[in-house]
Amino acid sequence: MKVETLIIGSGVAAAALAQRLLAKNPNASILMLEAGRKVKMQDAAIWQDYVVSGKLPYTQYYDLPYPDRDQPGENLSAGTTTVPLDGSRALTYGGSTIHWGGWSFRLKPEDFALRTNTGHSLDWPFSYADLEPYYSQAEHYIGVSGDSHDTTVPRHCDYPFPAFPYTLEDQPAAEAMASLGMAYSHLPIARHGITDTTSRHAPCQTTGTCKYCPFGARYSANNFLDDMQNWGNFPGLQIRLNSIVQQISMRSRQQAGGVVYLDRETGQQVVVEADRIIVAAGTLESTKLLLRSRSDHWQQGIGNDHDLVGRNIVTHPYFIFSGSAPGNPLKLQPEMNFPTLCSRHFDSPAEQAKGKFILINPPSSPAVNLLSKMQAGVSRLDMDRYVAGPRQIQLHGMVEIFSEPQNRIANIDKLNHLGMQETLVDFGQAAGFDPRMQAIQGHVQRLFEAMGATMNAKPTISWRADHAACTLRMSDDDSEGVTDRHMRVHGVDNLYVCSNATFPSTGAVNPTLTLAALALRLGDHLNQATCQP
Repeated sequence: MKVETLIIGSGVAAAALAQRLLAKNPNASILMLEAGRKVKMQDAAIWQDYVVSGKLPYTQYYDLPYPDRDQPGENLSAGTTTVPLDGSRALTYGGSTIHWGGWSFRLKPEDFALRTNTGHSLDWPFSYADLEPYYSQAEHYIGVSGDSHDTTVPRHCDYPFPAFPYTLEDQPAAEAMASLGMAYSHLPIARHGITDTTSRHAPCQTTGTCKYCPFGARYSANNFLDDMQNWGNFPGLQIRLNSIVQQISMRSRQQAGGVVYLDRETGQQVVVEADRIIVAAGTLESTKLLLRSRSDHWQQGIGNDHDLVGRNIVTHPYFIFSGSAPGNPLKLQPEMNFPTLCSRHFDSPAEQAKGKFILINPPSSPAVNLLSKMQAGVSRLDMDRYVAGPRQIQLHGMVEIFSEPQNRIANIDKLNHLGMQETLVDFGQAAGFDPRMQAIQGHVQRLFEAMGATMNAKPTISWRADHAACTLRMSDDDSEGVTDRHMRVHGVDNLYVCSNATFPSTGAVNPTLTLAALALRLGDHLNQATCQP
């Protein structure tokens, strides 16, 4: 089999890139290979089961927890800091967009010059200004609701949908931040607003059950790929599920020839030839694929002459501070199952050398969780007492960490329950992380005091690999990175990586919007290259 463009993966990067290529040439020959299966979306029966039981239809496509005494588990955390994979990604059609929260932050201009500003990690090979037009296009592509008047980052186009309003639960945090001179803003989120009349997916109805949206209001790549197949006139687009790519084959050192993949339905290995290949399988799987694609041309794996493939992995430590308030006289409770207020006050040039961080005011679930009480059959009177009683207050956040070459990922010669090679994560937090968290705790302590709450204890911190990045980072110099400014693997003319893995750094915010912008930018680059003689 021979195709023009082969895309490995089916998440936001793959979907956005395919859309951009097909917008230029609807007859383009594109084959998308996805290792996972399909989860039925926008289904009322599945949603009702979720409401009653709390069971989600995609958790079977999570990694099993790391090994412990009670079960064998999957993958291996070999470093001093455990970076769990369970729940961090969904190995299925649509990738992790099937379960993400929809938070759609832009990086800030200073994030593109991290090494210049601080000496840490690596600068991006282009500036915020270069990517800004694609940020706007990405916000329209994934349908972001946000405050177009927010000056947190420079922008030239409005969000497609207005921001979701602050909730009553946001009021204490907003007043506390204002009293302390901490800026706050609406959280931009990829959920179609109520003014949406263009999408085939219904606007957000704020059911409070956002982990499985019955309307398709939150962006999920599989919904958009289904639309492209069902409604678009794209005869050359093919999507094959249950297809685990095992190796990229090379015609020569400079030319990728295709891939070998396992068809899980038949158990057969299939060879596909391609004019160009885009690896869009997420940070872990994209990196592992390059590492195991060894040949006489690339004996240590494609792009790995400088032993950089898989190194420098970072993620976002996600912290939760909890406090107690003596009562809840206003009976504040979650109005939506997603946050609407955030603060990027400490996501600033002044904080960059120490590690920038953001704060999120979450819905109070599980502290005030009416759904769980309903499921337990609690009476109305007891529920009223529960809501008005002592209240737990939380502030969540993410903090930037800097890449270190000793932190890395690799393949394990063992298959997981989905038939994919397991992952080795060798990671240790930097010596300065604990002091940084102590400083952050001081800021949050002041906020809690202004909210009339008492901090309970130190924060819980998760190093889960939700935002894993930087293992195939972009650079102009191949001695410092694996891919160039257009995410093409250094030294290979027709092999690209469209993934968080190519980020030189991650700032303090989740990477999805930036990845979508990079995918659209890559699509334009490839369209121009195709038009050249």
